[in-house]
Amino acid sequence: MEFRQLRYFVAVAEEGNIGKAARRLHVSQPPISRQIQYLEQELKAQLLVRTTKGVSLTEAGKTFLEDARKILAQADRAKDRSQAADRGEIGQLEVGFFGSVIYNTVPAALRAFQNSLPEAKVAIKRLGKAAQINALQEGSIHVGFGRYYSDAPGIKIENLGEEDVYVAVSRETSMANEVSVGFSDLTSLPLVLFPQGGRPSFADLVVGAYRNAGFEPKVSTITEDVTSALAITALGGTCCLVPASVASLRFPSLRFVQLDEASVRLPLNIIYREHRQAPVLKAFLETMRQTKV
Repeated sequence: MEFRQLRYFVAVAEEGNIGKAARRLHVSQPPISRQIQYLEQELKAQLLVRTTKGVSLTEAGKTFLEDARKILAQADRAKDRSQAADRGEIGQLEVGFFGSVIYNTVPAALRAFQNSLPEAKVAIKRLGKAAQINALQEGSIHVGFGRYYSDAPGIKIENLGEEDVYVAVSRETSMANEVSVGFSDLTSLPLVLFPQGGRPSFADLVVGAYRNAGFEPKVSTITEDVTSALAITALGGTCCLVPASVASLRFPSLRFVQLDEASVRLPLNIIYREHRQAPVLKAFLETMRQTKV
């Protein structure tokens, strides 16, 4: 049984006339008659009977017409879906992330992607920067979000923008009432740094920024991540520098004061494979380049 035979049969059944069906399909009548004959032979059932006005359906023909329409509709849907998948409009985007980008950048980027392509799905997982590169090379993720990636063969690092830096302090600290502060204001407060690993990292930027301003930071603690760093800062007596995306969150025992240092800005990066890109990744990258995240 061929799709061509099904289409010929449905056209004849709906038109009630082989000549009209031939004009609708832009073919001659003999091939239509011949293919329907082959179809009846394969089914071992008569589907059509000739009348003075054309043809009519037998009971077998009426039943087969329902199924033939369903089969053709399903085939058309399969064609449409495969073409949509080839364009990246459906499928699942596998995403890795590391660090504070999860608070703002990742949700904003993925929301823009799904608003543009609502049939596409997204899966996200937390992966360190080195693990993201390995996952990209193995093909288990399509794109990674983070900052300060090391170069790797076949991996493209793309900048999405930059973030300001804020200073987190306990609400009981006098500095909590300031609108903005500079490094000279922070010299009396020990510094809580994060993260511990994954160099180069945000911790390197913070230490470098202090030194470029002419100050040596008094590092009291280096924690694994921003959450633990803020928990320690909330105890009082220390400060912690964080990205603006973290400062936008609510922490009852903390205040975030903008760092008044124009040269200190944080990159927002994505990484992906330069070659053998899945259609869903290409669609995502196109959305990112058209959308300000």
